[in-house]
Amino acid sequence: MNAFINTSSTGRATHGANASRFGGSVARVGRWLRDVSRRNAVINELDRLSDRELADIGLNRNEIRSVFALANRDAR
Repeated sequence: MNAFINTSSTGRATHGANASRFGGSVARVGRWLRDVSRRNAVINELDRLSDRELADIGLNRNEIRSVFALANRDAR
């Protein structure tokens, strides 16, 4: 535990850097959960379309999930 605690010149323990890293991790997890939720909502909405409606927007049923896989790959 002491390996993660810095001591200031006043002798008080400070946790600033570790708290910042933890906060950043929590924020990343929050963004990931939000993105997964949005992606699933769009996939569910597209799944409810008929084959004709999907064809009108240039997709077939087999491509719905692969579109998101490609978008996720390109975003990295």
